[in-house]
Amino acid sequence: MTTLTIEIKDKDAGFVKEFLSKIGAKVKSEPTSQITSEIAQALKEIKEIQQGKRKSLSLKDI
Repeated sequence: MTTLTIEIKDKDAGFVKEFLSKIGAKVKSEPTSQITSEIAQALKEIKEIQQGKRKSLSLKDI
């Protein structure tokens, strides 16, 4: 038996897990913590604000 460790983008994780399960591989994944997910979402929103795709928040929004 061989152990393989890979890092892939979150968007490709489902496809890779499905493929590996079809060939009988055991898949162990590290779940992303909620705080990590929230930070990633916040960074995405900041980028969208900088690009003008999203309106910045005002004090009324808070």
